[in-house]
Amino acid sequence: MKKAIKNILLEHFLTVIGSFFTILFCFHISNANSTSSKNNEKNIPIQRPLNLFNLEESADTIFNLVQKVGAKPVANIQKTRLKKNENLSSALKRINFEPRQISKIINTINKLNKGSKILSSLPVGMIIHYSNPSNLTGGALKLNYTKTKDIFVWQDIRNNYKSEVFLRPTRIEETLVKGVIKNNLYISALKSGIPENTLLEMITLLGFSIDFQREIRSGDSFEVLFAKEIDILSDLVTQTKPIKYVSINLSGNEFNFFNYKDKFGSPQYYDENGKSSKRTIMKTPINGARLSSRYGNRKHPILGYTKMHRGLDFAAPSGTPVFAAGDGIIEKAGWNGSYGKYIRIRHTGTYKTAYAHLSGFHKKVRIGKRVLQGKIIGYVGTTGRSTGPHLHYEVIKNNIQVNPMKIKLPAGKNISKADINDYKSHIQKIIKQKIALEKSNQDNKLAINNHNIQKILNVN
Repeated sequence: MKKAIKNILLEHFLTVIGSFFTILFCFHISNANSTSSKNNEKNIPIQRPLNLFNLEESADTIFNLVQKVGAKPVANIQKTRLKKNENLSSALKRINFEPRQISKIINTINKLNKGSKILSSLPVGMIIHYSNPSNLTGGALKLNYTKTKDIFVWQDIRNNYKSEVFLRPTRIEETLVKGVIKNNLYISALKSGIPENTLLEMITLLGFSIDFQREIRSGDSFEVLFAKEIDILSDLVTQTKPIKYVSINLSGNEFNFFNYKDKFGSPQYYDENGKSSKRTIMKTPINGARLSSRYGNRKHPILGYTKMHRGLDFAAPSGTPVFAAGDGIIEKAGWNGSYGKYIRIRHTGTYKTAYAHLSGFHKKVRIGKRVLQGKIIGYVGTTGRSTGPHLHYEVIKNNIQVNPMKIKLPAGKNISKADINDYKSHIQKIIKQKIALEKSNQDNKLAINNHNIQKILNVN
């Protein structure tokens, strides 16, 4: 009996002791976790997660970059350009970097993603900002690798070289340009401030509806709405976005076209009623040229007798770009007897176009390759039987040359009835944006005029 009582008391005692240690252990763990958390918050900095898909923004100078990455201080920043037949190693040798320093710099760039490709494709004329290393200061480089990217190389506090690719920061600026044609569209548009690639896009777009050689007169006007991407560090335009809206007024006849993406996300252009700007073939596959010979009978300038001229001749300086008149497949690109250097494109089962007397072909032109309407395919020349630089242009319908000026070409696909309301709403937004930019431009001109007047008053 006494033994049984002793066993029961022992079991109770062990239970109490076990509970006590369990509570003590849990309290210790809780307290330890709490202390660890507090210590982390106070003493251990939390590292920002790395973004593996986006590059950090570039700095405008080596000085600022050194501060940004915590590199060894630099001094006496200079600049040079990468010369023809020079690589980065030879350029660094020219600007007095030591061989062992050059080797370390090349090695750290090689470790970058596609580093060897970067080193082999550095552009001639690339600006190199640099600081030569010394006992007190670090070596550093800033390479303007592309319009959108910089490569920085620097020494850390242990004198190890490191490198990184940085993305140059940009801003998007909506732009409305208006102009009046004084001599020809090309020169007038450039003088008005339209970037050349936007101008070529505008010419391609309008080339379906307008004969640039015969319909444009002095005093005609145009306006274009587009967006520019501007490098914040240099304040230079790096690229332009597709035209949103373009309008041209020819002696009172106005043509307006608006950008509206198709179901594939590609920009297409339509007038205010939803009719496509496109035609199967452009009326004129060249800009800024003079129509020097029409389709029909003429006295041949070399042969001396009357002969049927089965195309149009456009007089233009050698090297003037020639555009593909429509989407199609290149059937022929090479020498073709009296035609000289010659290209023929098959557009549909019915139509082909031909381009003769070229000085050369665009580097991407190949027989059997697809080409898009408005893309450069060659350059004006005077090869073959020719008395001077010009483009001979032919339109071939069912394998017979026809007069390019008289054929009626089918239009592209118009906005469907199901999408017309969405399209109307879309162009209203573009028009509102255009009006807002017009007001902003007027306010800026007024502010500049007021500033100039105030300066004159202050002088007087």
